Amino acid sequence: MKKRSMVWVLLLAALLLSTSTLWAAAEVEQAPTGPVKIVYWRSLTGVAGDVQEELVAQFNASQDKVIVESQFQGAYAEILQKLLAALAAGEVPDVVLLDSPFVPLFAKDGALFALDNLVKNDKTAFNLKDYIPGLLADGYYDGKLYALPVMRSTPLLYVNGDMLAEAGLPRKAPATWDEFRAISKAVTKYNAAGEMIQVGAGFTLGLTTAHWYFQGAVYAYGGQISDEKFGMHLSEAPAIAAATLWQDMVFKDKTAIPSNSHDDFLNKKVAMVFGSTGSMGNLLSRATFQVIPAFIPGQVQNLVPVGGAVLAMTSNDKWRQQAAWDFMKFMTNAESNAKIVIKTGYMPVTTSAANHPDLVAYFKANPERAVAIDQLKYTRPQASVISLGKGTEILRQMVEKLLIANMDPATVMKETDAALLKEYNESYK
Repeated sequence: MKKRSMVWVLLLAALLLSTSTLWAAAEVEQAPTGPVKIVYWRSLTGVAGDVQEELVAQFNASQDKVIVESQFQGAYAEILQKLLAALAAGEVPDVVLLDSPFVPLFAKDGALFALDNLVKNDKTAFNLKDYIPGLLADGYYDGKLYALPVMRSTPLLYVNGDMLAEAGLPRKAPATWDEFRAISKAVTKYNAAGEMIQVGAGFTLGLTTAHWYFQGAVYAYGGQISDEKFGMHLSEAPAIAAATLWQDMVFKDKTAIPSNSHDDFLNKKVAMVFGSTGSMGNLLSRATFQVIPAFIPGQVQNLVPVGGAVLAMTSNDKWRQQAAWDFMKFMTNAESNAKIVIKTGYMPVTTSAANHPDLVAYFKANPERAVAIDQLKYTRPQASVISLGKGTEILRQMVEKLLIANMDPATVMKETDAALLKEYNESYK
């Protein structure tokens, strides 16, 4: 991890040195002849990757002015590191699928192109007000728009309905974290030798997701991880309450386990697991039991962090910028977004997509999948510290200290606040 962190620091330093000259490159004064070719860097695999490729091909076939070359660059973390390296080298793609919390990291140093003039001068039927405000919000930095929402998600709770029924419980997801704990106790089984047969929940320790689900618990308890000005709040009562609950379920109740994979859920080792709205298609198609997609439990309130990806523009050529803008509009229009939602389980990003006939019919036929839309009214942007270079990893280590090392929650929260503040002062401020 030390080696990776050093690479990040070096790349970020190179970015800071290079972006001042990157945008000074001369614009092409003469309109190009023939179609404009642009490069799109994408992330995500499986159906989420397939639908992007399908839409790129559809866009290319729909007109003759722009040709998009789609290039897969790996997971979100990999695409971030590759983009930093590309910026340092002065060779960037034209459009990039970017993990939404990282818009400020790149926008503040001029690595992204502001979209405001393109929006203002657009002569088509494009309407920025069509985008759902809570999903468009994290495309802004310092009052300017840098990204459009495309494959957006919230964390969900996935419940094995059969396992609940076998324990004599209703096939119903818990509404609160107190109910979550009670259900976990009811479904947990150990054999006579004290070996675990099944437990109530798996707490995700994924490299890029552990922080996301914990944010949801803290929000539910009425707290926050950090505010917009990077004030740290993990040492406060709501975050400590959420941390204590998770830790107690693992070590005191013995009704939950730390988990790195949805396989524990699919193999019936755990009754409840967290996942993205984008996980829905995969889990519903692979499970051999009833899967109940549900809200992340509430407590004093229902509130969850929004996640997923946005489309941002990195081109510094005015002709490719217009081509990139046309492509970004296509990828987020109602028809394209409805296709993304149906194939993946991601949320609609515009009102027109939510009302698209195909999507309306789809949710009518598959009412259990509408939870992704229902939870939209309880969303807020992710914590500001997620935009820090090592913010996600610091929070992942926090969850690991709680659920594996069994360290005192108050101490862990205080140490994490300090580590995040240090990272902010060194790499972002």
